[in-house]
Amino acid sequence: MNKITLDKSRLRLHRSLNDHQVDQLVELFQAEWWTKGRTKTDVVKALASGGPVFAFIDPDGDELVAFARAMTDGVYKAMIFDIIVKSTWRNTGLGGLLMETVMNDPALANIKHRELYCLAEMVPFYQKWGFTDELTGLYFMRKSA
Repeated sequence: MNKITLDKSRLRLHRSLNDHQVDQLVELFQAEWWTKGRTKTDVVKALASGGPVFAFIDPDGDELVAFARAMTDGVYKAMIFDIIVKSTWRNTGLGGLLMETVMNDPALANIKHRELYCLAEMVPFYQKWGFTDELTGLYFMRKSA
């Protein structure tokens, strides 16, 4: 794909996914170590759990090229999940557009704490939107099923 066809201005923001786009999301997930193995059944269930969805679709071919979702209590906390850009669209500024869209969404913009987690190499990217990894006294904890 050449750079001329990677024009972000033609992308359309969708707030939900149709069945074909869910299939594409599952495909995107299979390409990343942190989401590999997710099934369509589980992805559909996660999407149905609510919270804002941000999907950039290239209308040429109805192609899902970027995605994020969030869960929030509407006041104190919002957790941003599954921030992903299709590999062919990386380094085009689409990740930045996706983050701007998420951060300025009315459902999330005034939440006291907007949170996400990422690998160390992504910290500088997320710092551009005010995220910090300097959380003295806090620990990331997990209990797996």
